[in-house]
Amino acid sequence: MTEPALYIALAILVAAALVLLLRRPRTGSAPRLGRPPAPPEFFPVHCRYFPQMRHALLWDDAAYLAGRGSPDVQRRWRKAMRRAGRLYLAGLREDFSRLNRLGRLVSLYSPELRAKQETELAWLNLRFQFLYGIGLSRFLMGQPAGDCLDQMASLIGSLGRRLEQAALPPELSSRAITP
Repeated sequence: MTEPALYIALAILVAAALVLLLRRPRTGSAPRLGRPPAPPEFFPVHCRYFPQMRHALLWDDAAYLAGRGSPDVQRRWRKAMRRAGRLYLAGLREDFSRLNRLGRLVSLYSPELRAKQETELAWLNLRFQFLYGIGLSRFLMGQPAGDCLDQMASLIGSLGRRLEQAALPPELSSRAITP
């Protein structure tokens, strides 16, 4: 007699939890209505530091450390390089997602460009995710990933340039900030 009562009580608790979860408004993920996002939310932040990161993530120091550093120093250096590479990749991914979100907003407000731009954004997203996966796997395996970082940074730069040209009126796009 106690087992059916436990199952019924458990079913009531699960149903109550589902009702609470489904009825409670989500505060963090709901878009703000009436006010568009601030422009700094869309600007790439990490891509600016690509030349410094490319130089910092060169694996030329490995040969120097192999001859002069202890195995512990070499291991710590490789671990720090992998961590820095993964963090920079995450930053590039954040930059790309910001620009991708801006591209979707631009295509939302310009119906004549919508289908073409959505297709381009999907293709660029696919390319970026592929490059991200290759770069991450290289960093995790302890191999240099400079060429992937270079391609990812140029992809972010070209997306930013395209969005700038698409967002400006035709008379101003010839005098755009970026060439």
